[in-house]
Amino acid sequence: MEIYLETTNPVPLYQQLVDQLRRQITLGILEPGSKLPTVRELAVLTRVNRNTAARAIQVLEADGLVNTRVGRGTFVAEDARERTRTALEGALNKLLDRTIREAAGLGAPIETLPRRLQARIDLGEDPEDLTPSDTEGPATPGDSQEDQR
Repeated sequence: MEIYLETTNPVPLYQQLVDQLRRQITLGILEPGSKLPTVRELAVLTRVNRNTAARAIQVLEADGLVNTRVGRGTFVAEDARERTRTALEGALNKLLDRTIREAAGLGAPIETLPRRLQARIDLGEDPEDLTPSDTEGPATPGDSQEDQR
């Protein structure tokens, strides 16, 4: 199990841990029924305080992604992968809804959004590498107001 926490990241360490474990569940790296490291082992592995590791496990348990069995350990829930995919779909829909509202608020023609999104995808850049300046301005030729006249 590979987990990398960034101490310079403003996201709390426990949340980074939750996010990475959730991602591993979603991708099938951690399969249903898989045993997670103990809180102590997780703390050592990630170099965090045991309370931080315990909090991450508590969040995952509250979300129904893991089950803790006293004396046996913590295991990935049987329906965890489906739960993470459902949550991902909901989060993605909210993000798209917000993008549409903001684009409309800027006066952008909504019907151009699919083409602009595809153009951004076609750039082939890793989204993690995009900076805010990369996301400003027309995404493709013909998207500026001057080109639409």
